[in-house]
Amino acid sequence: MNATNQDKKFSFIWKTLIIPLLQIILGIILINVPTFILRSTVQCILSALSVNNVQAIAFIIFCVRTLSVYFFYILFVKIFEKRNAEEVLITSASIKEFSSGSLLGISMITIIMALMWITGHFTITGINTSATLFQSFLYHSFFAFLQDIIYFAIIFRILEKNLGSWIAVIISAMIFGFKHLLFPGYTLWSVIAQTLEAGILFSAMFILTRKIWYILGFHLLWNYIQFGLILGFKSEGLTAFFIPEFSGSGLITGMPVGFEASVLTVIIGTLLGIYILSKSRKNGNFILPAWKR
Repeated sequence: MNATNQDKKFSFIWKTLIIPLLQIILGIILINVPTFILRSTVQCILSALSVNNVQAIAFIIFCVRTLSVYFFYILFVKIFEKRNAEEVLITSASIKEFSSGSLLGISMITIIMALMWITGHFTITGINTSATLFQSFLYHSFFAFLQDIIYFAIIFRILEKNLGSWIAVIISAMIFGFKHLLFPGYTLWSVIAQTLEAGILFSAMFILTRKIWYILGFHLLWNYIQFGLILGFKSEGLTAFFIPEFSGSGLITGMPVGFEASVLTVIIGTLLGIYILSKSRKNGNFILPAWKR
C-alpha cells in the first residue's frame, strides 16, 4: 500500500513538476541557441560582404533573429505539445490586441511622465539630433518579443497548465522581475517593482487573451518610449531623441533605472494588473491546478 502511494506521489511530481520544468528548459534552449548561431552567421556574412550601412545591418539582423525566435517557438510547440501555436499566430484579432496593448503602454507611460512633470521631478531640456531611433526601435522590438515568448508563452503558459493560474502568476512574475538583478544598476527595489507592475500585469494580459500580442504591444511601446525616446541605452550605443532632466527622489523618478522603478509605475501598473486579473477570472479564463481538475 505504501509502495503504491509512493508510486502515485512520484508520478504526480513527475507529471506536474519535472516534465514541465524540462519542457521549459528545452524551450528556452531551442529558441536561444539557433537564434544566437544564426545571428553570428549573418554578422560574419555581412562582414565578409563589406556591408557598412549600420541601419541596413540592424534591420537584417533584426529580421533574422525575430523570424528565428518565431519559427523555433512554433517548432517547439509542434514537437513537444503536438499542436499549433495559436498564442503566436498572426491574425486580424492579434493585430487588434497588439494595437490595444500599444495604446495602453503609450497611455500609461505618458500619464506617469505627466505626473512627474507636474510635480517637478521630470522635464525635457532639449533634442538630440544624432538619436539612433531606428536601431533603437528594432532593438527593443526584438527583445520585447523574445522576452514575451520566453517568460509568458513558455514559462507562464506551461506553469499555468500544470500548477494553475494563481501559482503561475506568482512564480512567473517573480522570475520576470528578479531576472533584472542580472542587469547593471538594478536594485532590490527595482526588481520588486518589476515583479509587481510588469510581472503581474503581463501574466494577467496573457490570461485575458491567451496570446502574446497584447503583452507585446504594451512591452514594446513602453520600452521604446522609455529608452528609445527618453533615456537611451548606452550599453548598446543607442542614444535617445529627447534630453531629459530628473530631480528629487529616485523613488518617484525611478532613476537611475528608469520610469519602471518609479513608485508611480508600481501603483498604476499593479492596480491595472489586478483589474485585468479580476476581469479574466469573471470571464472564466482562470485554470485550476492539475490536482484540482
